[in-house]
This record gives sequence, structure tokens and C-alpha cells, in this order.
Amino acid sequence: MRIVFPDGAGCVQHPAELDPLRRLGPVDFYEGPPPDRATLIERLRPAEAVVLDYSELDAEVLRACARLRFVSFLGIGYNSCIDVAEATRRGVAVAYTPDYGATSVAEHALAMMLALTRHIGPAFVSVREGRWEPGRFLGMELRGKTLGIVGLGPIGTEMARLGAGLGMRVLGWTRRASPERARHGLTLASLEDLFATADVVSLHLAYTPESHGLIARALLERMKPGAWFVNTARARLVDNDALVELLGSGRLRGAALDVHESEPPPADYVFRTLPNVLLTPHIGYNTPEAGSNMLRIAIATVEAFARGERLHVVNGV
Repeated sequence: MRIVFPDGAGCVQHPAELDPLRRLGPVDFYEGPPPDRATLIERLRPAEAVVLDYSELDAEVLRACARLRFVSFLGIGYNSCIDVAEATRRGVAVAYTPDYGATSVAEHALAMMLALTRHIGPAFVSVREGRWEPGRFLGMELRGKTLGIVGLGPIGTEMARLGAGLGMRVLGWTRRASPERARHGLTLASLEDLFATADVVSLHLAYTPESHGLIARALLERMKPGAWFVNTARARLVDNDALVELLGSGRLRGAALDVHESEPPPADYVFRTLPNVLLTPHIGYNTPEAGSNMLRIAIATVEAFARGERLHVVNGV
């Protein structure tokens, strides 16, 4: 079985880490993403199994890969990169690496929430540029405030633990509500009540075609004046035009975004122009601990496929 990494993988720190895959067959590891679609297809043509970082496997690319039978996506947002319906039609199994970085992403969301509500970014820039403006940066204590968590998978659950540790009241929403989801003192709520009540809303929802645009204008407009918004999940979950308007008008006090509709964003990316927005370059997952977990899980999915088994496969092929 020929295994291809068509766009590199930051979680691979040493070639020896790929030895378990080399026991299954040749491994083609490319350093970094392909410069264009034609190069991506050329890299993929011999592959029977692919370990994918962030390149797009749309219908056209999949149709060009006649030998392909298995894709293991490095992460959880496979719907952002892979046309799963087309893969299914072509008999290509698609797997992912769940739970690899719940702690890392939740801690990054917490860091962004703290930095946002205490103006750490602009205060640092102010001091570095030689100004002294302590009166400009009026922060907000989080203890006693309400944290609304959208999505209660492993990341959302860890975020609930962290929020409760700060002394926050924690509300949560999930599509699969059950008593077992209400952990760390969390109270389950409807989306409408969560957005209307929370002082800080943090997104931890998986992106799927069904969740696209779930955080619509109507929900954002329910947020309290002066509330804060944090997104470390996927940008396409949100009506970002509405978010821009609410931030620009001051209706929302601020937002912290680790994920963006285009990555990297274009030069005219509107969120760059808003002084009440904190931006990071999709790094919530980026820790050695999460990377090690991600690679371990991805290798396990390929090994299972080679044995005729299915591990973390999402499309039933």
C-alpha cells in the first residue's frame, strides 16, 4: 500500500515517526503544501492511502486519483477539506483524528478569552510603542460572569472545566443533549437562551454541512450589549458579515478569532481593521502534545485500514 503525505504534516517531527507506516508500504512525504492543484494531483496519483493536512480533496481531485482507497485527515474539520460525498461514491474511506487536541484548543480559547477581556494585545502594543495608557484598558473580571459554550464534545467539555475553574457560570448547548453532557457544573440551554444570557460565547462545534452558518445573525443579535465572542472552531459556522457589523457598531464589545474563512486571510480581511478583534493564525491545536496525539491516531487509522478494519471512519466505506 503506497501512502502519501501530499502537503507535509507539522505533527511529524522526525522521519522515524513514520516507520510504522513504512512497514505497510512505501511512504511519500512532501515537505509543505503543493503550489497548485496540478501539483497536488500529481502527488496524489500513486496513492492508495493519503494522510492529509489542509489541501482540498474536492470532486475533481478525487476523480483524478484512481488508486485512492483511504484518506486520514489530520484533525477534526475534515468537511472543510474533503468532499466526503464524492469520496463515498468512489469507495474511498475517510477517517479523522478525534480528541487529539481537546486540551490544547480549550486552553487556547481560554487564553483568547482572557486576553480579549483584559485587552492584553492592544495594551502590549501600546507599551511597546512607548505609550503609557493604563486608563484606556478597562477590563472585565470573569469570575461570576456567564460563559456560553456551543458544542459539548471533548473540547467544549474541557472548556467548561476551565470556565468553572475561573468561577464562571457555565451554559452549554449540544445537538445531542443528555444529562451526561452537563459536566463540571454546566447547565444545558437552548441556543437562543445561551446567546441571550452569556457574557462570553465560545464556539466548540464541529463543522458539517448541517452546521454551516448555524450561528446566524438572529443569534448574534440576541447577545447582550457589551458581550464577547470567541471562535476557535470553524469560521463557516458563523454569519461573519453580521459579526463584523455588530463589532463595528460596538453592539458587541469584542471578538477573538483563531479560525478564518480563508487561511491565510486576504489582504483586505475586514476583521484586521476592527480594533476590538483579537486574531491568531489558527494555532489552537498547535502544541507538541496535540501533534503527537494527532500523528499517533492517524497512523492507527491507516494500520486499521490495512488490516481490513475501520477506525474513526466517517463515511461507512
